[in-house]
Amino acid sequence: MDVIHSIDTSNTFGPDVPFAPFPAEDVAKWIRRYAQIAAIAFVALFYAQPVTALELVSSFGENPGDLMMYVHRPSDFREALPLVVALHGCTQTATDFDDEPGLIALAEEIPFLLLLPEQRAENMPRRCFRWYDTHDNQPGLGESASILAMVDAAIEAEGVDPGRVYILGHSAGGAMTAVMLANYPNRFAGGAVIAGLPVGCNRPSGAFDLVWNSLQVKSIAPDGADASYACGIGGFDLTDRDGVEWAGYVTDSAETVPKSWPLLSLWQGTADTIVNPDNLRELTEQWTTVQDIGPVADEREVIGNAIREVYRDTAGIARIETWSLDGFDHAVPIDTAGDRAACGRAADYVTPTDLCAVRRIADFWNLR
Repeated sequence: MDVIHSIDTSNTFGPDVPFAPFPAEDVAKWIRRYAQIAAIAFVALFYAQPVTALELVSSFGENPGDLMMYVHRPSDFREALPLVVALHGCTQTATDFDDEPGLIALAEEIPFLLLLPEQRAENMPRRCFRWYDTHDNQPGLGESASILAMVDAAIEAEGVDPGRVYILGHSAGGAMTAVMLANYPNRFAGGAVIAGLPVGCNRPSGAFDLVWNSLQVKSIAPDGADASYACGIGGFDLTDRDGVEWAGYVTDSAETVPKSWPLLSLWQGTADTIVNPDNLRELTEQWTTVQDIGPVADEREVIGNAIREVYRDTAGIARIETWSLDGFDHAVPIDTAGDRAACGRAADYVTPTDLCAVRRIADFWNLR
C-alpha cells in the first residue's frame, strides 16, 4: 500500500526573485542564503501542518470504481485499533468530511483509524457515490469493490482489528453505506446512515412506470435522475414498499447472509429539503425486517429536538436505533459546545444542533 503524505502548500514565502548575473563570490553568498531560507521554509511548512491533514493512499489493490483513498492515523496509533470508514455526500470531498462532522477529534479520543474514500468528478460530476448504479452497488463490482479493497488494505497494512470495522455516511454517502452493509454484512460490525436511502430503492414503482424507464435513458436524462425520482430526492415522493419487499433487496444483494447483522444507527431530519424524510421510515422497515425484529420500537426517548427509538432482538440486544430530528435540514448534526467535548465545525451539510451524531453513533456501536 503506497502512501503519499499530503502537504498544505497554500502559505508561500512570496514571489520568485528573478535571476540576474552576479560576481562569483556574491553568487555563492546568495546560494547559501537561499539554502537557509529554503530550509526554514521546509521546516515551517512541515510543522504548520494541521492535525487534520489526511494521507492519500495511492495504491490499495483493485480499484474498479476508480475512487481515491485517504486515511487519518490518530496520534496514539497502535495495532488492533478499530477502523471507521466515512463516506462523504454529493459535492463534497474527503477533506470536507473529516474534522467537520467531528470525526478527526473522535478518532483521537477513542482512538481509531479513519478511512475516507473519495469520489472523483470524472466518475460523477457532482461527486456523489454511485449507490444507485447496479455496476457499482453489487458485491465485487465498481465502487462497492473499491471501498472493500480499501478496508482490506487498511487491515493488512495498518493492522486494524478486522472484527471492529465500522462504516458511516451522509446523503449519497449514507446510501452507499447501506449498500456496503447489504453487500458485505460479515465485514462490518456496525454502520450509520445519515439522511440516506434504503437499499434497492432505485427501481420502478410498477411494471408501467414510464417516467422511471425514460429516466434510465442516459442520453436524455441527467446521471442519477432515475434514482432521484424513485427514491424521494429533490422533491420527489418515495415509493412506499412493505418491509418484506425492502428486506428482499438487502438479502438479494448480500455476498453471504450473516447469522448476525451489523449494528445500525439511522438519522434523518424532518425538514430535509433534499432527501424525503419518509426514507427514515422505509429504512427502518427494511432493516428491522431483515433482522426479524418487530416493527414497534422497544424504547423511545426525547433528547433535545430529537426522538430516539431503539429496536432490540429476541435476546434483548439493541440492534437498530433511529434518530428523527425535528426541524432539521439535510446535514450531519454536530455540537460545537458539547458537554463531553466540542464536536465538529459548521460547514456545508454540517449543522450545529446541540447533538453530536458521530459521538452518539460511536456510543451505539460500543466503539469506546
